[in-house]
Amino acid sequence: MDKNSKLIESIINLEWNMFQKVQNIGGRAGCQDDQETFTIMRRSQYENWTDEMLLCYYTYAVSCEENGRNLMTEKYGRMMEYTDPQYYQEHIADYMPYVPEKNCRLINEIVEAMVGWGEDFARQYPKLSGAGRPITAAGDSTGCTSQETYERGELATYPTELLELYAAYLKELKAQGRSLAVMIQETMVRLYGYKTIDEAEARL
Repeated sequence: MDKNSKLIESIINLEWNMFQKVQNIGGRAGCQDDQETFTIMRRSQYENWTDEMLLCYYTYAVSCEENGRNLMTEKYGRMMEYTDPQYYQEHIADYMPYVPEKNCRLINEIVEAMVGWGEDFARQYPKLSGAGRPITAAGDSTGCTSQETYERGELATYPTELLELYAAYLKELKAQGRSLAVMIQETMVRLYGYKTIDEAEARL
């Protein structure tokens, strides 16, 4: 196992431990007992990050855990600002850490890029895309979180340094004509046993 794989594994293990402590409104969620799917989803993302991004996030996440912060709880809490705004304002907002204005600008920039790539992917691979979350926040509801809102919730837990690295990385990919959405899906279908995205799309 190379250094990068070990780091990704350490991140996923840390996140899984945090995920186990997330308290849901309706009790423990089924996905909290599905470590295989959790690992595939997280690995699909992290295998497509730069080494610098991985190290930055790992260092930050370890520090948060040592200080009693659960980034998974914060992520899902922030999603409720969009999926259940009344509950969020009444029960969650006061407990969320402050997000600097600079972070908000970077989050908007990253989300815009990811939503655009997600929409492009959906046009090319409608079955694969349709099997996942709605792409934009227009698809949000109390029981359903869109890709856009999921991204916003997760990005809001990141430090400024990581958001800067993330935004710069997306600019670099765009300049190369590459799509992070496609890269993540390529990794995901491989982890599920398919050779290519086209093969996965054809089998759905």
